[in-house]
Amino acid sequence: MNHDYDIGIVGLGPVGSFAALLLEKKGLKVLAIDKDQDIYSLPRAVSISDQGLRMTQEVNIDDIYIENSTEVGGAGFVDKDLNFIGDPIELKGFTTPNGWSPMRFFHQPYTDKKIRQRLEQSSITILLETELVSVIDEIEGVKFNTKNLVDSTEKQYSCKYLIGADGGSSALRKLLEITQEDLNYNRDWVVVDVELTGKNRLDDKAIQICDKERIGTFIPSHLPFRRWEFIIYDDENKKDFQDDKKIQELIGRWLNPNEYKIIRKAIYQFHSVLAHDFKKGNCFLIGDAAHQNPPFMGEGMMSGYRDAFNLAWKIAYVIKNNFSSNLLDTYQEERRPHAKFVVENSAGIGELMEAYANADDPKDVPSELVAKGYGSFILPNLDEGLFYGGKADDSMAAGQFFPQIASYKDGLIEEHQDYLLGDGFAFLSKQEIEISEEHKEFLDKLNCCFVTLEKDVIESNPWVAGFLELGDTFIIRPDKYIYGCSSNNVSLDELIEDLKSRMSLN
Repeated sequence: MNHDYDIGIVGLGPVGSFAALLLEKKGLKVLAIDKDQDIYSLPRAVSISDQGLRMTQEVNIDDIYIENSTEVGGAGFVDKDLNFIGDPIELKGFTTPNGWSPMRFFHQPYTDKKIRQRLEQSSITILLETELVSVIDEIEGVKFNTKNLVDSTEKQYSCKYLIGADGGSSALRKLLEITQEDLNYNRDWVVVDVELTGKNRLDDKAIQICDKERIGTFIPSHLPFRRWEFIIYDDENKKDFQDDKKIQELIGRWLNPNEYKIIRKAIYQFHSVLAHDFKKGNCFLIGDAAHQNPPFMGEGMMSGYRDAFNLAWKIAYVIKNNFSSNLLDTYQEERRPHAKFVVENSAGIGELMEAYANADDPKDVPSELVAKGYGSFILPNLDEGLFYGGKADDSMAAGQFFPQIASYKDGLIEEHQDYLLGDGFAFLSKQEIEISEEHKEFLDKLNCCFVTLEKDVIESNPWVAGFLELGDTFIIRPDKYIYGCSSNNVSLDELIEDLKSRMSLN
């Protein structure tokens, strides 16, 4: 069956745009639609993690985020007097195995505008002021109708796969009749963004404010911007929180009205919901279309980026390299449990804030709730999916991100070097890698890259050196997750045979 496009994408927010760029880089013909003509002019997403920055390297938009962001100094919980409950997490100056600082805060209108420019310079077909109206999912692909919101004309397109990146109210999710699991955190909050008009005198740490009078969050956004989020209690009138005087009252303990101008005040119901299906037929959900969580972990957009990063290379292998479409089933298998962890633990931080606020003594808060709140900052590895034996294995680091190789100068990273791993699967070792003749044809179809690290590279990359102690040759997936590694227990031939069986050709 001939299709108009390989891939259709509904929604061109950050997640849809990232997915489009990833798929275009893989040589696929992409059509992307969005209901709006312009990017949203006010900030919504505000944080990008070390893993997020590493993912953006794949399509060379990491520079956009670095130029328009600020490294966060730390995070923690504070009491009603803004004193830390326990020790805050110190983040400034720390570099993770991904080669970046743990978290940066960015100004979304700046980054979205630059990313849209990159899209416009690409081969991606972009239809703006266009909405999805119907979907016919068939064995060979997807037919979908769009409506131009300017002149109401409708047009049908066909593609092999259709991706919904169209937010919490996803049209594609509704058309596919995919239901959602409610994880029981639904609270009304007001989100306030301000632009400072004078010198900044506020801290660089993100804080969760555990005050019985008003639970809230302070975010030291990319200067000159700052953000606050405050809960709205059930007996309060939400309309009151649209009044500037009310906002001035809420942030009065931090700033005087003459020190800032309000650029956004929006009332949201913070949700914790998860689609029951991330994949249905030839259609996929990514980002808020698949999962929504309170913003307390700063991982909402990052979860969407992980969705796109996990899915794009798998689709490319199926379309471009003729691998079995069964590979695409691992998208939901890997991503849904991970996204659920983020949703649950984001809600857990909200619950911990409420517990601290209502406790006479922070020590009275149950330890399991405290552990959940702080522990949620550490994301888990993947569990089941495309790994040796079908399941992650700590003994060979399967299911973990392989550290980013980097070159250093004066103790600082001079160059991030993920490009050494190529665009397909990578085989990495500190010894020469020997591949038997029977496996070469299969590995050629995988577009494999073979990397032997020199001693000086290993010695200057302690994270990498630590992983290499686990085995001999690592097989690293295109999304930088480890498939497995050879050792005294598992030979390289056994690893490759296992991979071959799971990546079966059509």
